[in-house]
Amino acid sequence: MDWLWPIYEEHIRRVLCLGKDEAAEQTVLQQRFFKSLGASSATLYVMEPVGDTIRFKGLGRWGLSEVPDLLADPNGFIAEGFGGGKYKVNFHDGFTFVGTHNFRTFGDERWREMEGLIFE
Repeated sequence: MDWLWPIYEEHIRRVLCLGKDEAAEQTVLQQRFFKSLGASSATLYVMEPVGDTIRFKGLGRWGLSEVPDLLADPNGFIAEGFGGGKYKVNFHDGFTFVGTHNFRTFGDERWREMEGLIFE
């Protein structure tokens, strides 16, 4: 789960009204980080090549507490459920966009058989 902190750090500092390099107690940062994770969701998209561009096909949205395997091993979670491809995961704390992370997995592209989801 260490891979999530760099995505969330700026968001956590903003929520706590801390500057980028302003010192803060680790326990305060950690408490707020875990609180944000508890209120966060992850939205998975595959980057589907279409002509000379890329279309982001929605594959799933979950509360982070619903997908511990995504937190523990994101590449394994994605590869097992959706197969090979280039993926993007967007993170939101409630309605606030936190950040995104890209993943590359290998194997059969099972996502091609799946219906794309539209998220509002």
